Amino acid sequence: MISTQKLKDAERVVRITMILILLTAGSSKFFSNGAFFDYYSELFQGELRINLPSSMVDLFLLTVPFIELTLGLALLSNKYKNYTAYAWLGFMLSLMFGHYILQEWSAVNQMLDYIFLGLLYLVLPAHSSWLARDRQDNPSTSI
Repeated sequence: MISTQKLKDAERVVRITMILILLTAGSSKFFSNGAFFDYYSELFQGELRINLPSSMVDLFLLTVPFIELTLGLALLSNKYKNYTAYAWLGFMLSLMFGHYILQEWSAVNQMLDYIFLGLLYLVLPAHSSWLARDRQDNPSTSI
């Protein structure tokens, strides 16, 4: 059986990965001079399976960088871990839905990796602090 200590270490790696993904994506969108917004706004105006109102698409595209940065910062805290995990999953599902509407099937499949990352974060136990490792439960059963 895998020790709790190793599972907590794995959760920390998963969380750091999620933080880097969100902070990198969010900050790059802020510094794109509107290229992210313009690119996706134009894509959603074409012939699609589902046509969403342009105001709804534009509002979502404007909030994406803020959501990414806020979620990335929220992942730094253990206090609201479950809420942050569900927010991650909801956000990733919304991005997956957008790629589905755009009929970008490879992007839809790639989004599953991010959803699984969120599920790992949700189910793995966390260390009580970023600065220290929790004491090991039972050293004789560790792997």
